[in-house]
Amino acid sequence: MTNMTESLIPSLQIERSEFYLILARSFLTPQTEEHYRAMADYLADDLADIDLTLAYGIGAQLDVLRAAMSRLSSHEELLVEYSRMFLQPPREANLNTCFPLDGAMMGGTVSEIEVFYRNHGIERGEHFKDLPDHVSVQMEFVSCLYGRAAEKQDNGSGKAASHFLYQYVRRWIPHFEAGIEKAGRTLKLKANPYLPLARILSVATERDAAINPDWVKAKKRVEVAIEEARREYANKGITPEDLAEMERKLQERGLSTDHLRVDLGKRNEALGLSAKSPPDPRRK
Repeated sequence: MTNMTESLIPSLQIERSEFYLILARSFLTPQTEEHYRAMADYLADDLADIDLTLAYGIGAQLDVLRAAMSRLSSHEELLVEYSRMFLQPPREANLNTCFPLDGAMMGGTVSEIEVFYRNHGIERGEHFKDLPDHVSVQMEFVSCLYGRAAEKQDNGSGKAASHFLYQYVRRWIPHFEAGIEKAGRTLKLKANPYLPLARILSVATERDAAINPDWVKAKKRVEVAIEEARREYANKGITPEDLAEMERKLQERGLSTDHLRVDLGKRNEALGLSAKSPPDPRRK
């Protein structure tokens, strides 16, 4: 990780703002021909130019990115690969990056991120369609903070950007990268430009993430226990023992337990419910 003093140099903040904004747009749904052309013709070169200043050392991953984009000859092909990886079941790679941390959509980590946004003047507008933990939303937020720091000579915003990377992105990026790698392998994609982009983000996060000592507080024992339980259940899922305990507690309250015996994949149908998908990323 970088030291906090280095991260506050205005010229570097400008470059970081542009870098994270480019990544934010790269992970949006490629709805247009212009999006495809930007990724095919300019993306790797733009990141390489910024890397001359920030020195992340991402040259090898940029070569992989160029090679992947060269195998996709049209906007339609890029959209198909994006949709298969991020939008269609089984979605090994999740654009809502806190799902692996919480084991559910809109979990505790997402609530924390929303509070972080609000504390720095970012509120959900009526037009806002993405979930707060969408990778592009988070990267645009980091870009905004670095840009604000450079424009206003505001060290507080620069520290906030680095701390956000440390507090959240550093935690979910290994899951995000692994999911994209697995999806590219199991789906036998024609090309996977999103894997080098995820690895570039991982390298940048490791360099730019910095803890802000002023914001660190000793966690209460209950907070630590909740975080540990959240990680445990996110990894193991629901076990037969968990189901037995649920059934016991429901029976104690005189409630029906029939739905617990229905296969999880068919439970919504059995209960007369329809599954909902998270909204697609906002269009640019």
